[in-house]
Amino acid sequence: MEYLTKEELKTSHRNSASQQLSSHIGKNIKYQFTLQIFQKYARLRNINTSARILDLGTASGAFLQQLYDNGYQNLYAHDIDDYLPAERKKIIKEYKFADLSAEKLPWPDNSFDAVTAWCVLPHLENPFYAAREIQRVLKKDGVFIFTALHLASKASIDYFKKNKNFGSYKETNNHISLLPDSVVQKTMLKFFDLVDVDYLVIPKIFDGWRGKLRKILFNLTSKNPKLEKALKKRWGYNICYILKKRA
Repeated sequence: MEYLTKEELKTSHRNSASQQLSSHIGKNIKYQFTLQIFQKYARLRNINTSARILDLGTASGAFLQQLYDNGYQNLYAHDIDDYLPAERKKIIKEYKFADLSAEKLPWPDNSFDAVTAWCVLPHLENPFYAAREIQRVLKKDGVFIFTALHLASKASIDYFKKNKNFGSYKETNNHISLLPDSVVQKTMLKFFDLVDVDYLVIPKIFDGWRGKLRKILFNLTSKNPKLEKALKKRWGYNICYILKKRA
């Protein structure tokens, strides 16, 4: 999908954007990474199925459907416009709209136990304003989980060396904000404590004969979490930050 301004999303390109986003399922959700990560850290942070959870940039609501199917009851959705299919609205407590780059989230302070943003921040003109708003609506010790393009992966670095650009930031797509680890550290970690970092590894990395060797190596690390994390960091497509609201 091409980059569109807030005004274009709501006027000249509204129909085409709605058609795409109302059925969109990103890689994080497609490969069940979202659910695995959320459930893992929900257990660690004592977030149970009655917790209040807000999904930002929810688009088709596919992640909230995953949560609902796994027993989570208090689900809230946000986007810049209405893209949620009618059948998904039935599982949502509230669905509200705001421009994350410039507008306040339409919920009071300390509203949620967890906030998620699956590859949403790289699409924003001002992801740092959004982070401050997320911190505001989270409860004390609330968890913020978000993904971004993994710019430090081997594939990303190799592409940059060859093309002097990042593959995920071509003119034909709508990624506009670069979020390397150093930027996350000096901006968002003013408001949050870092709980952990994880990586989405997509099946494509295991294609071909080199991929088969990677798969064998990856499987051998299943009992060595440090080595497994090192390989995921090298091969990951997206990076996932798990943050806790600073008291």
